This record gives sequence, structure tokens and C-alpha cells, in this order.
Amino acid sequence: MKSKEFNKVKPYTYFIKRKSDNLKYHGVRWANKVAPLSDFSFIYFGSSKSDKDFCEEFKRNKDNFVYKICWTFNSIEEARNYETKINKKIYRRFDWVNKNAFPAIFLDEESKRKISISKKGKSFSSEKHKAAVIKSNKTRILGPEFYAKCSKINKGKKFPKEFREKISNSRKGMKLSKLHKKNIGLGVKGEKNGMFGRNHSPDTRKKISNARIGKAPWNKGKKYKTGNIPWNKGINWKRKINRKEVNNYV
Repeated sequence: MKSKEFNKVKPYTYFIKRKSDNLKYHGVRWANKVAPLSDFSFIYFGSSKSDKDFCEEFKRNKDNFVYKICWTFNSIEEARNYETKINKKIYRRFDWVNKNAFPAIFLDEESKRKISISKKGKSFSSEKHKAAVIKSNKTRILGPEFYAKCSKINKGKKFPKEFREKISNSRKGMKLSKLHKKNIGLGVKGEKNGMFGRNHSPDTRKKISNARIGKAPWNKGKKYKTGNIPWNKGINWKRKINRKEVNNYV
């Protein structure tokens, strides 16, 4: 519950406005060790991440600003929730500095560029980070809307040849365990298969056929194990296939 108990050590929200251009900032403070009246503008001067110069200028010359403590709260969660509520109303306005205040609800191009620069050269491949990523991926639940969105984004997109070669080279020599292979098979079995209950159209079959012309079959020259006979051995493909005949070979 919000209140105006500025003489007690509590989380609080504050407001700052620069007189020269009326640029404003709304923020929250919960790490204060003293009451807001003794903390704000004496120890603490704001935490704008999108425009650090704004708070630095406020620290150097408070006379150029109008500022006040707005509310106090009984808990950090209450203070953060209230700040979020206010920021959602103001973060897109040109006369507010709250571009990416907590939580980061909007990042303009300048903010993205600064984040990119700050991350360059840093490694996030520690064992702790890898474990966190694996755990996140295993527990993540993706709904139909997510897959539809990904499908729409990637439809018609072609990766450059260099990119495809990098992916190919990274997978060369990679050996999968029997358990891994089994899990892949289970993941595309039955109703999980994208072609379950569907058939390729004549146009699609024609394209697949044309793409294979001149290419050697993957099993050409390979010897079959004793007792394993190909299901299509002995069938003359130049004539129409008799399904009963095929079944006799399977």
C-alpha cells in the first residue's frame, strides 16, 4: 500500500524534471539505508539507464531541476509494481527519459546500440550459464502461436551459402548416441510427424523427382545384411505399381 511516510526507511518513488527542456523522469528506489527525505537528492540522484547524463546533471546542479518524492511503500514488490504501472503509460512519450526503466519494456535504437557495445568481447559460456540455458530450454513450453509466428518469419527465407557451409562444417564428424537417435525417432513418430495423415501433392512429388535426377541413391553399392531384402526389389518402376505386389515384398 502506498503512503507518504517520507521519514521512515521505506522503498519510494520519485519524480525529476529539468527546467530547461521539461524533460522528465520517474523512478523507484528500494536500496536506501535511510529515510527518503535524507536519501533522495543527498545520497541518491536517480538511475536512468537510457540517459545517464540526465541524472549526472541533476547530481551536479539540483537548481536546474524540479524534483520530489512521490510515494513510499511497505515492500519492494509494491514499489516496483507501481513504477511499472506508471512507466507503461509514459515510456513512449518523447518528453520522458523512461525508455528502458525497470522492467525493460521498450528499447530504442540508441539503447540497443549501447547494450550491444557493452556485451562485445564478453563470454557467456561458463558452466553455470550453460546449465541455466539447458534448464531453460528443457522447461520451456512453446504454444501453437509461437510456432505459427516462427513459420511466418522464416517462410521464403534463404540463408547465404557461406552460412550454410558453416552449419555443415560444424556438424561434420558429429556422432549421435543410440539414445539420442532413439529420441529423435520418437520425436517424429506418429502424430508428431509433420506429414502424419497427409500426402505430397503431385507438384511436390514432381519437384522431389526432378531434384533427384542424376544423383546416386544413398545405398548404391552397399550390401544388405543377411535376410534383409529391399521392399522394392524386383519391382519394375516403368509400369504402374500394384499395391498388392508391393505388399508381397514388405
